[in-house]
Amino acid sequence: MLHKKAVWLFALTILIVGVAVGTFLSRQKEPMKRRPMRANQDKIKIVNVQYKDISTPVRVSGPLAAYHKVELFSEVSGVLEDTARPFREGIRFKQGEILIHIDDRVYENSLLAQKSSLLNTLTQLLPDLSIDFPERTAAWESYLKAMDLHRPLPALPEPVNDKERYYIASRDIYSLFYQIKGMEATLEKYRLRAPFNGVVTASSINPGTLVRMGQKLGEFSSTELYEMETAVRLFDTQRIHVGSQVRLTSAEASGEFRGSVARINRAIDRDSMLVKVYVHLRDERLRDGMYLKGDIEAAPIPAVFTVSKDLLLPGDRILAVEDAILVSRHVEIVAEQGSLVLIRGIPEGTPILAEKREGLREGAPVPAIDTEAAGPPTAASSPATGR
Repeated sequence: MLHKKAVWLFALTILIVGVAVGTFLSRQKEPMKRRPMRANQDKIKIVNVQYKDISTPVRVSGPLAAYHKVELFSEVSGVLEDTARPFREGIRFKQGEILIHIDDRVYENSLLAQKSSLLNTLTQLLPDLSIDFPERTAAWESYLKAMDLHRPLPALPEPVNDKERYYIASRDIYSLFYQIKGMEATLEKYRLRAPFNGVVTASSINPGTLVRMGQKLGEFSSTELYEMETAVRLFDTQRIHVGSQVRLTSAEASGEFRGSVARINRAIDRDSMLVKVYVHLRDERLRDGMYLKGDIEAAPIPAVFTVSKDLLLPGDRILAVEDAILVSRHVEIVAEQGSLVLIRGIPEGTPILAEKREGLREGAPVPAIDTEAAGPPTAASSPATGR
């Protein structure tokens, strides 16, 4: 028991000594001196409003799509034939080249049979024509000689009067002629040709398979002209026009792409309240589905002043200085430039607050003023967005 009391007495002694030493040392330490405040810290920075025209592009972005793109469907039925180049994704074709060939031998023979019937009818017509219309015999003989069963039918000779027209019609020549012209048009559908220079982007058929009428065969897209759909505010449509130059970049490809505004929609999208703008581009590096972003060269925004967004008060108001007192003045927000805004609506030369500081509010006195020599903040290279 005596041993425990000695331990507690020793610990209490050490604690008392430590507190005494700490108190002694703290009294010896010099008190912290406050750093003298510079005189200019009390001054409020202001800037005088000076309007000027600001050149700034319109920032745009959007997906890219081939301007010419078609979905191919079969209008006839038959077995798909092999071609010089297969109809497969990534295969390029020039305008007029055969994309797809469906077996047309049966239909072609039916067409030849119809042409033979017309040839036979015309042959029987000539003897009667030489008697009833001798002056027209030569024209029909020339047509008969020029007729080739393996070539498209030329136009029939034009009758000189109604009597000749009725005479020819009574032999069913017009009926046979137009039946054959319709069959010739159908025969062309067995060979689908490229409507423009492009590439196959989708294929759903293989050679040797049966193609049915109405079946989708694939997709074919242009590789020359691309279109980007984007949207801008109505304010910005007043600064651009058809033909305005556009500079674009993509994270998926290096370098810059140049294009121009092709058309501007006259209607405002009700969901986004933006106006759609369409940009056309030509570049071998472009691909359908790429996402691009960049700027449209636009006309300058006239007579505006640039201030920081932090200085705006609720209700589009800003603090100005009148008789050494801060007062709020309503301004018109013309456009936005990132962290800055372009304003109008207050007289030129009005001194306004140029910095945000706690405690500054409407009605506060302004004991000292520091007018900025460098002028207001600017971001002319940043994209402007109309309100």
